[in-house]
Amino acid sequence: PMIVVAGTHSPWARRRKVDLADLVDAPWILPPPDGLTHRFIAEAYRKQGLDPPVVALLSSTIDLRVSLLASGRFISVLPRSVYLRDRIRYGLKMVSVTMPAQSWPLTIMTLKNRTLSPVTERFITRAHQVAKVISP
Repeated sequence: PMIVVAGTHSPWARRRKVDLADLVDAPWILPPPDGLTHRFIAEAYRKQGLDPPVVALLSSTIDLRVSLLASGRFISVLPRSVYLRDRIRYGLKMVSVTMPAQSWPLTIMTLKNRTLSPVTERFITRAHQVAKVISP
């Protein structure tokens, strides 16, 4: 899942409850608009009847976003796994804002001209079956 993150010295990190409307004028760092993360934030704002926030900085590099978040001046969204990996090293804090559930595309890639193991073949077959059942 994607979560809203700020540096520990950020005013947003110190608040117990934050609404998306509170963050409209915040200096956001987001990936370019053609990416899923940018669209995820825009859609979250639209679902609440708000215009998407003005982005202060665009960066497709997660490491740059994390480094700038550490300053406490910016806010962004990160995958939860990145937050858990970097929160102590960079002094990051999850902002207590409720984000809508979001489904993400999933891809299975295999190497060309390589034989798949029977376990891998079974996994792919089962993943396809599950995807057919849960897809709208």
